[in-house]
Amino acid sequence: MKALKVVLISVGALLAALIVIPLTILAGLFVWLKLTEEAEDEDLEIEDTV
Repeated sequence: MKALKVVLISVGALLAALIVIPLTILAGLFVWLKLTEEAEDEDLEIEDTV
């Protein structure tokens, strides 16, 4: 019974990691894209004024 509990906890932790890690990566990419998009907009504004 103790071994079954350990296996279930391990499977649960693995499933949680499989869900959390990709979501974290996607959130990081989204933030990076937003930051680079704002930087590009600022660069374009500077070029327009020159």
